[in-house]
Order: sequence, then C-alpha cells, then structure tokens
Amino acid sequence: MKLTDLFFIFLKIGWLTLGGGYVMIPLFLEEIVKRRNYMDEEEFIKTLTLAQLFPGPIAFNLAVSVGYKLGKIKGAIISALAVVIPSFVSILVIAIFFLNFQKLKIVQGFFYGLRPAIASAMVLAVFEIFKKRKWNTLRFLSFLFLSLILIVFKINPIYIIIPSLIVIILWVYFKN
Repeated sequence: MKLTDLFFIFLKIGWLTLGGGYVMIPLFLEEIVKRRNYMDEEEFIKTLTLAQLFPGPIAFNLAVSVGYKLGKIKGAIISALAVVIPSFVSILVIAIFFLNFQKLKIVQGFFYGLRPAIASAMVLAVFEIFKKRKWNTLRFLSFLFLSLILIVFKINPIYIIIPSLIVIILWVYFKN
C-alpha cells in the first residue's frame, strides 16, 4: 500500500460524500476493507470505535485512525488532508461566489429570512441545555451575571470565555 493510494482513496471519499459524517462510513468500509483488503472488517470496526471516542467529525477521525493504522503518522496526515480538501475547496468556492452575489436583493432577503430560524434554533438549543443542567444558586447567579454583562455592555463573548478557560485550567492544575 502506497501513501499516494491512501491519499486518493480518502480524496475520492471526501468528494463523493461532501459534508461527511456517518454517510462516509460505508464508503470507508467498501474502499478499505472490501475493495482493497487493507484491513479486515473486524479491524475496521475496532478502528471505527476508536475514531468515535475522539471529539470532532467522525469522518475526519475515521480517516486519521485508518490512515494511522495503514501508514503510521504519514498515513494519518495524508488521510486527514485528503478527506478535508473537498469540503475546504467547496466552502472556498461558495465564499468566492457569495462575495459576488451578496449585494443582490434576493440573496440579502434570503439571509434576512434565515435570521429568525437560526435565532430560534439557538434559543431552543440553549433552552434544552438549560433544562438539563443541574442548577444551584451559584451557577444560576453566575449565568445571570455573565449574561447581563454580555448584553448590557455588548462585550464579545470571547473576552469572557478565554479568561474563564484560564481560570478553570489553573484551578484543575493546582487542585491536583
């Protein structure tokens, strides 16, 4: 098995299943196990299970896991690049065309119409998280205080997220 073969396998899968996700798994199985016999089905299932343990898109994680299994670090890097290139190129093309059409009234109207749908989806997601959270007085007051700061002072959330992450990391580090 050559690394160029690995690259073109994952590039092909990336182009065939633009957007990725679990839709790619049967194609991975077909190409890696059935067509090329690079690993048996049991080994593929174990690799898939491992890929699901890591955060991030399953298609990317599976490409990295299979690539590593077949070609170590070089295989993982080549597989990762190959599976990502199609989505990257597609987004780039869309962005280029969007810049040309963003001033059209119909495009502006479309995006203006999307705002309420996106806002309601975000509110629904926050509400679901809010319901599932185990609240105590300190958590609720912290949530309320930070929300008010963001809304009243119109602060970019990153200015709260980064210091909060630093505090959490330091707390975990010094607690142990």
